[in-house]
Amino acid sequence: MALLDFKCNDCGEKFFEIVSASEKDKIKCPKCGGKDIIQVFEGSSSFGSGSSKISSAPRRGG
Repeated sequence: MALLDFKCNDCGEKFFEIVSASEKDKIKCPKCGGKDIIQVFEGSSSFGSGSSKISSAPRRGG
């Protein structure tokens, strides 16, 4: 299962679904019910704030 972003070519609605690879082509638009759907790759992550911090603390034990 994967969380994938989609866009409906009929109405322009962007949405996400949790789907398996075998169900990907069965997705319908939740707004208009259209089946002309494409998978889009958004720059932001749905699983976090999108920022990460790296500690600059010195290592112990050299």
